[in-house]
Amino acid sequence: MNETTSTKPRRRTQAERSAATRTRILDVTLDCLMDIGLRDTSTVEIARRAGVSRGALLHHYPSKVLLLQEAFRHLLDREIAEIQLMASDLAEAEITLEDFLDTLWGHFSGRLFMITIEYLAAARTDEAIRETMTAVALEFNDSLDVIWDSLPLKQGVSLEERRLALNATLCFLRGMGTQTVWRDDPALHRQMLEFWKRTLAAIDIMNDSTSAGDPAPPHQEKDPRG
Repeated sequence: MNETTSTKPRRRTQAERSAATRTRILDVTLDCLMDIGLRDTSTVEIARRAGVSRGALLHHYPSKVLLLQEAFRHLLDREIAEIQLMASDLAEAEITLEDFLDTLWGHFSGRLFMITIEYLAAARTDEAIRETMTAVALEFNDSLDVIWDSLPLKQGVSLEERRLALNATLCFLRGMGTQTVWRDDPALHRQMLEFWKRTLAAIDIMNDSTSAGDPAPPHQEKDPRG
């Protein structure tokens, strides 16, 4: 008679359980910021959604400011990891400048940017949050620089011109992302993104072999004030 030996799953260590709890708290904090905004996000609500006691939450994050700081880093760490994967694809010539711009717009028109807006409002008057945002945002931008500098851009374009083009692109996308708060118009935003691609092509930022895409159909503005 054959005996079947059941293998019990390995029990997680205390350190692993604590790490999982911290991650869950950070994820829930970001969910709260997205759902109800920073003003209405409380440690009580975060603890309730995370399924932990408020005491347990305070054990891991003794203050709300610290929790918000760590949640922002948690958010951008994930984005940085995704961007680094893009860098790997770039090394294998699997993405183009157009792909990169489309991906960036996905970041600036979605959850990442909406949560960042909550932090920006708080950072204007809260030095601790502002310092955290600055440090993590610089790391995020450094990751973008690596990809931007590796794209098949026009030969002879200086590093300064490349970086100016990247910063102008980021400002452009932030502006469109902010506009989506009061004007959700995907057709208009797609048209503007295609316009920006053609603009980069017109100033010889992109390599000759990189297409700027076909012009988008004209969009009728309903409100010239945007």
